[in-house]
Amino acid sequence: MSVEPIQTRVKLSFMATGSGAFESLIPDMLSFTYDDKETNEADEISFTLKDPTGKWAKSLTPHAGAAVGASIVMGTVSTNIRNIYCGKFYIDSMRVAGHPRTFEMRAVSIPLNKPIRRTLKSRAWEKKDLKGIASQIAKEAKVKFLFDSSINPTFDRQDQKRESDLKFLSRLCEEAGLSIKVTDEQLVIFDQAQYEKKKPVKTLTLGESDILSWEFETNQSETYKSCTVTYRDPKTKSATSAGGFYLTDEEKESLKKAANPAVLTYTYVDPLVEENGQEYAIKKRAKSVAEAERLAKAQLRKLNARRITGSM
Repeated sequence: MSVEPIQTRVKLSFMATGSGAFESLIPDMLSFTYDDKETNEADEISFTLKDPTGKWAKSLTPHAGAAVGASIVMGTVSTNIRNIYCGKFYIDSMRVAGHPRTFEMRAVSIPLNKPIRRTLKSRAWEKKDLKGIASQIAKEAKVKFLFDSSINPTFDRQDQKRESDLKFLSRLCEEAGLSIKVTDEQLVIFDQAQYEKKKPVKTLTLGESDILSWEFETNQSETYKSCTVTYRDPKTKSATSAGGFYLTDEEKESLKKAANPAVLTYTYVDPLVEENGQEYAIKKRAKSVAEAERLAKAQLRKLNARRITGSM
């Protein structure tokens, strides 16, 4: 009795024709990469094929912008145990090289003809929250929209000056401490900090799990303990320090002597960082202490996001 071996395979299909290229690609496949980007960038797939006769570089080459679906399949040839759908992608670049002859293709999750990515726009957004702005942009781009965050800042005014919609939204999300990505024709905004607090979906244990190698690293030189936001209060004319609990007497005295009495500061200290962490300061537009606090926390999270890195 013969038993079929478990295999991990790649399944690709070109959407324009509906044809699956899986069977014809596999014999020539040298490498395949699926890059599920964390934030601010499009997901990507790329693959390299051996091409000794030049068939992939000639008649079988799909045109740029063509849609391709990708899945990672685990199972036997006759039975799929698990199928991980990577999403729908659009061919962005193709490359041939030699010797030996190879053909490379790269595809991204954002349609190349969508204005959300490249069309520069200038407009003013007034009395809108982040979810409302993103929802309108997604509607204009004709993509689905998912907002998964309890944080939803409201803006008196935001100016989009010769920015693509995606770049403009990325800037707003970064200042709010949120993540944004476009995947499988869907615009997604989510709170990474909330996701990190969820229960783990899997636990890997050294000596028990199938770990071949692992590596973790901390970087203290790029770690920040606090972030101070200096901002202008449009309503007050007196010198005040928001979050002054964190300021020294010398800093408070310096603030009183500031040239502009409407300038305020807010300092957020990360309780998880050692005392020898660096201090960071930024100047931002804020209408309240709460908004200054949100800006400080978001900036500090961004700075310390790579404090501990690892790979397995």
